[in-house]
Amino acid sequence: MKNILLILVFIISSNLSWAQSKTKKDTLHYESKNDSLDLVNNFYDLLDSLTKKLYPADDYYNYWSTSEIEYKAGDSVNRTDSVMLVLINPLKSEKYVHPNSGNITSGFGYRRHRFHYGTDIDLNTGDPVYCAFDGMVRLTVYHGTLGKVVIVRHFNGLETIYAHLSSIQVDSNQQVKAGDLIGLGGSTGRSTGSHLHFEIRFLGAALNSETLIDYKTQSLIADTVWLTKKNFEYLHRIQSDKNASYHYVKAGETLSAIARRYGTSVNKLCYLNGIKETKILQIGEKLRVK
Repeated sequence: MKNILLILVFIISSNLSWAQSKTKKDTLHYESKNDSLDLVNNFYDLLDSLTKKLYPADDYYNYWSTSEIEYKAGDSVNRTDSVMLVLINPLKSEKYVHPNSGNITSGFGYRRHRFHYGTDIDLNTGDPVYCAFDGMVRLTVYHGTLGKVVIVRHFNGLETIYAHLSSIQVDSNQQVKAGDLIGLGGSTGRSTGSHLHFEIRFLGAALNSETLIDYKTQSLIADTVWLTKKNFEYLHRIQSDKNASYHYVKAGETLSAIARRYGTSVNKLCYLNGIKETKILQIGEKLRVK
């Protein structure tokens, strides 16, 4: 009799354990059919909400740093086929706010032989600088080149950078809304005059903000965008720059003569240096030839 009882207890406990594990698994996919399972569903929903990571866009990023300006994404961006990003969702009362109403003084791309990763906006020292989208401040720091800088990570995976500030008005790990005051404009760091250096990045790689924002109307071009490899083609050119060769112009030299000397074309020289064929060369001018 004892043996029979032990067997029954074992069978019942095993079935209960199986039912509990199955219930937990099944509640991830199916609606429950009675009140007791509803309670289980609510419990696991609550547990999931409590164990979610605290920082925006953690489905894109593998860490949150309040000390490192660069996010080291490796080659993941170069391999991106396409990513759809919702910049704002009007149904959730989300909005875009232009960081500052000044005119563009320098755009995204090469400036001579150095690449400019942001868009420079003219302002006066002390002018307000606003957060572009809802998000969380990841970093506030003084940087030798960027000066006083604020980086905000947004829920769609973008990060916005506000540099050369005279004053920072937010703290790391602070939740911010579009239109919140980030800081005051200035000329700190490597800067030749008061302006805002504004960047938009995805997984550590800068995007041309003028492909997302209409600076004349100070509004988004579209609420939703697709990022493709084309957005990051410039990275390949920057990588090739590390193996670049240069020539210093001598008296009487022309683009044609320099091209022949290095076995290239005038068109290639113009492309590499961002110049036109009609450019008048200056003695001692540095030209990239490879």
